[in-house]
Amino acid sequence: MVKYKIKIIILTLAFIALLFTALTITHWGVPEESRYIFEPREGARYPESGIGEIAMEIFTIYIFSFEVLALVLTAALVGAIFVARKEAV
Repeated sequence: MVKYKIKIIILTLAFIALLFTALTITHWGVPEESRYIFEPREGARYPESGIGEIAMEIFTIYIFSFEVLALVLTAALVGAIFVARKEAV
């Protein structure tokens, strides 16, 4: 049992180190002239909800944050499954 705890601690520390490294070396500033702005085709009307602009920002400007969120939610799901499963006797 102790071997598994040591492996889990090592993997956790490696993940935190990787995450910290990625966050510190990422250039977060995006020049205003490079921001994507949704422009509909000529004759088409603008979307009323703004969902197109939100989607373009999530998948262009904030893609790294989106991927980190996906990793965190996946880890939470795996942890919830681990906690919820019954112990084998």
